[in-house]
Amino acid sequence: MKPYLSILRLPNLLIVILTQYLVRFCVIKPLLNSQGVELQMGEFHFLLLVLATVLIAAAGYFINDFFDTEIDEINKPGKNPVDTKIKASTIKNLYIIINIIAVSIGFYLGYVIEIFQLGFIFLFTAIMLWYYSAKYKRQFLMGNLAVAILSALVIFLPWLFEFISLRSNSTEFLNASQVLHKINILIWAYSLFAFLTSIIREILKDMQDRKGDMKFGCRTMPVVIGIFKTKIVVAFFILISIAALAYGQFILFSENLNIVFWYFMIAVQPLFIYLFVNVLKAKSIEDFKFLSNTSKIIMLAGILSMQLFLL
Repeated sequence: MKPYLSILRLPNLLIVILTQYLVRFCVIKPLLNSQGVELQMGEFHFLLLVLATVLIAAAGYFINDFFDTEIDEINKPGKNPVDTKIKASTIKNLYIIINIIAVSIGFYLGYVIEIFQLGFIFLFTAIMLWYYSAKYKRQFLMGNLAVAILSALVIFLPWLFEFISLRSNSTEFLNASQVLHKINILIWAYSLFAFLTSIIREILKDMQDRKGDMKFGCRTMPVVIGIFKTKIVVAFFILISIAALAYGQFILFSENLNIVFWYFMIAVQPLFIYLFVNVLKAKSIEDFKFLSNTSKIIMLAGILSMQLFLL
């Protein structure tokens, strides 16, 4: 099982699960309950939603390693088990089977909440991950944007399905009307946070993998414009993140959400500043790998702040 687990990036899948449950129970549920409204999407169906999301992500990892076999021999020697410990045909079959299950769950959930077309979100995501692995990640900025959008979608999905479930109950929807705007703001804010931290991390990973990408003709940002200019772009995205977070903190402070405000001030903003300084100083592959992991820690730290809304 070890080769399969190495492909699946289990910690990343656990973060997806944690994120969606935090969105449901720390953001959506408390605000709805404040108006005497209960969650409309049942726990079993929400579990299926999380399962579908995780399966899509897992399938994406399978197909990513399938396409990256040769490049990883340069960028990550001995770490890609495709063709060495697992047959490429097995990986491709698993990718197809897992996606069929995930997309089927998506269409079932769409049927349950009476908007069958919602299943196309999962189909679109599966197709996007295929094109990401086969094509987009080798193009200038395209792959980075694709992953960043999908990261934001992880946060957005629980609210999308809960909102539609709530809308089908006119009485409860009316009762919840006063907090819908607040939920929307929080969901979009966290989605933007996920988008920005993801695009920063993806570009840092491209800087780490530049050597192999150059050999195989990939047109990633570090290959096209060089390391120095790419560091400037990353630094720019970090500054945007710092500014956006500062604005969010201002709103939190004005709403007397002081605990969340100070959490971001102490636990997240210093990490962004540390990342900014060290991106400009980074030179080696190990530097970029460390900074990529740092950006993942920042994302996790930001996501964990959701639980503070319960206090």
